[in-house]
Amino acid sequence: MPASKKNSKILIAPDSFKDCLPAQDVARYIGEGIKEKLPEAKIRLFPVADGGEGTAACIAFNRGGRWKELTVSDPLHRPAGSRYLILEDESTAVIELASASGLEMLAAGERNALKTSTLGTGELIRDALDSGIQHIILTIGGSATVDGGVGIAYALGFRFYDEQGNDLSPSGEITAMISRIDSSNAHPRLQEAEITIACDVRNVLNGPEGAARVYGPQKGADEKAVAILEKGLANLSALVQLETGFGADMHPGTGAAGGAALFLMAYGKGILRNGFDIVAELTGFDVLIRESDIIITGEGRIDTQTAYGKVVASVAVMASATGKPLYVVAGLAEGDRQELKEQFSASEVYSLMDFAESKEDSMQRAPVYLKRSGNLIAGCLPGN
Repeated sequence: MPASKKNSKILIAPDSFKDCLPAQDVARYIGEGIKEKLPEAKIRLFPVADGGEGTAACIAFNRGGRWKELTVSDPLHRPAGSRYLILEDESTAVIELASASGLEMLAAGERNALKTSTLGTGELIRDALDSGIQHIILTIGGSATVDGGVGIAYALGFRFYDEQGNDLSPSGEITAMISRIDSSNAHPRLQEAEITIACDVRNVLNGPEGAARVYGPQKGADEKAVAILEKGLANLSALVQLETGFGADMHPGTGAAGGAALFLMAYGKGILRNGFDIVAELTGFDVLIRESDIIITGEGRIDTQTAYGKVVASVAVMASATGKPLYVVAGLAEGDRQELKEQFSASEVYSLMDFAESKEDSMQRAPVYLKRSGNLIAGCLPGN
């Protein structure tokens, strides 16, 4: 028999609403809305992520761990505060690229993929390796960079030289100037530590669907800059393949974050994995799904293309496999609502735009509209 509304075990597992609210707050407001109608409901808040901004915070919220604070280089090589999460085993670290090399660290006028680099992310990785960390989980969503990972590599001891033998400081634009890669002083633990790279896209490094063409414009690259970056990434990946045998374009996902994972994969033990799967494994999410009666998920925007690696699609697959009713709350749900319900096998799909006067209003009053969505979900839960 289905659980009654009063006794239903409700799992609220959304992603963040980008540029609006972190996943923890999204879950909390939906839960408050349900509690207004069903005060005795058994609610578990379980914010999740797919490898983008906030992934480490979601893992910390659900599993614990301790934060290590550092000053590193921001995307333009200025000092900036950052941190990474060390799990309770003291041998695993969760590092977010966005916390050191993220697009949100820059003002709109500072976004320039030719000038930015992943140096700060490399500094976080170097600190973790220096500290004896055995397993690094690197989430690469939200980057400000298209540098082929030269910033990460530079922080780990690699050096790059042009035809005249000049030492090149890491940035997107130097990838076209590199004539020689010197890996002789690479960090001694780079080939020892396990590095899992959380990725939610399938783009390879080069070509029409590659890092420069697809992601460069999002990071301040005009058409001329995109052409420079395309040439540079092709040059860089050819040099890497010549030295290591690693063919970047044979591995879907190497274009993510402007090729940030290239050196970690070619010179180390880096492997790309679906970000949501990593989070689910670390937090025991599959067990919670089975133990719950009702599943609620959501993210800032969904449409009929919401698929690989995204939180809503991933939660939907798990909920469907266990036969649990699923409710979806989005900031914006684009497309035919019935099609979306069928796509996610959802009992209902809600959008904050169902209540808001405009997109701006939906973001400014998101807490109010998330609670209202919770009210509606409470009213249509199965069981009596």
